[in-house]
Amino acid sequence: MHKFILGENPMRPDDHSCYIIHLLNPIAIIVATLQPKRVPASAIKKTYYYKDSEGLTEEWTLYFHHLFTTDFITEPEKQAMPLLDKAFRWYRAYLEWEDKNIDMDNYAQEN
Repeated sequence: MHKFILGENPMRPDDHSCYIIHLLNPIAIIVATLQPKRVPASAIKKTYYYKDSEGLTEEWTLYFHHLFTTDFITEPEKQAMPLLDKAFRWYRAYLEWEDKNIDMDNYAQEN
């Protein structure tokens, strides 16, 4: 089983967020958004930067929509922050893969 899967809701044109779902303990739904103003003030969050294939830098904010674990957690941020880092490494790999495929599609259409 994969650790992460990606979800989005294309039927909500006002919601451009992606949802990174962590399938192992701790179970988590992590929101990845380019709109940091929509992040709840009380959310455990972290900002990351990604340079796309055109050289533009995107500012992604990841935060927990839901976090569930069967472990006793005295300090959730100690467990949560490393999970956000792992989720962004996975998501960054997805963004790189997506950029590469879009670039190849554009190249194919031009030739």
